[in-house]
Amino acid sequence: MKSNIIQFSNLLHDNQFYETILSWFKQNQRNLYWRENRKIYLTYLTEVMLQQTTVSTVQNKLPTILKEFPDFKSFKSKKIDDFLKCWSGLGYYNRAINFYKSVSIINKKFKGILPEDKNELLNLPGIGEYTANAIVAIGYNKRAFPIDVNVKRLISRLIKESLTDQQVSEILNKITLKKRNFRKFAESMMDYSSSICKKNYPQCQECIFQSYCKSAFKKFIPLKKKKILSKNINFYLIETKNKICFVKNPKFQFYKNFIHLPSSLDKELLSKYKKDKKILKFSFKYSITNYRFKINVFEILSKEFDNNPDIIWIKKSEISKIPIPTLFKKILN
Repeated sequence: MKSNIIQFSNLLHDNQFYETILSWFKQNQRNLYWRENRKIYLTYLTEVMLQQTTVSTVQNKLPTILKEFPDFKSFKSKKIDDFLKCWSGLGYYNRAINFYKSVSIINKKFKGILPEDKNELLNLPGIGEYTANAIVAIGYNKRAFPIDVNVKRLISRLIKESLTDQQVSEILNKITLKKRNFRKFAESMMDYSSSICKKNYPQCQECIFQSYCKSAFKKFIPLKKKKILSKNINFYLIETKNKICFVKNPKFQFYKNFIHLPSSLDKELLSKYKKDKKILKFSFKYSITNYRFKINVFEILSKEFDNNPDIIWIKKSEISKIPIPTLFKKILN
């Protein structure tokens, strides 16, 4: 395969792939807040936010987070719950938890400065190969190649070969041996693959590489979407003395590390409220990843508290001050 890597690299080099895509990028790059305001903190934060989240969602949510957490130092006086509250609505909360842990290390070990060294970055919570390369290339404009599914698709189509991340990185490294603009190169491939060389419907007629792309104008079969799994679940608003019941260790599989409203999966807890009257308040549909839930919300007016250590009672007036997932906000509002 080594000889093939050289062959593939020569194809892109001879056709001036680097120069061509940068020229396209100069005219067509997306106007994004974090590109217009180059800060290493912002690069790191948005790279984490963009995992499993659309660009438009990140753009809308970013001002909320930056208001409370404008830089690494701002985390020193805040608790993780403060950050999770700002993150609420983005989902995949492990990203936020790891980011908070990572920033704590950055502040203590690196004096509030994100390392440039890739190996040091990989030792931080939640930072893998892609994020480390993105920080080095986009944040510090140093030699690195963040390879995601979009960039890999672009290069693989050009040479009509199935490539690993490592092989794509080797090819890009060979065609940029005397180049310096790694930030724009990385961002240009991201923008191009999302707007022209799309996953299901590539715009070959608009492609600037069509003259030598080995996949140009081929028939692309759209990838099958993940199967939608439909489920019903009940959530319960258990109220007494102006307080709402929350579960510390819920059975509902999503939103780990958060307290939950009790659900029909928390059977042991609900068994204690068998004699209380349950009233169906409303129902709605809600999607989480590839699950489509029908949510039924019941109200239970209880006469006394349950002293179960797995339960926490929170005053209604205090609920807005704690981090809870959007699903529960929707139920409570």
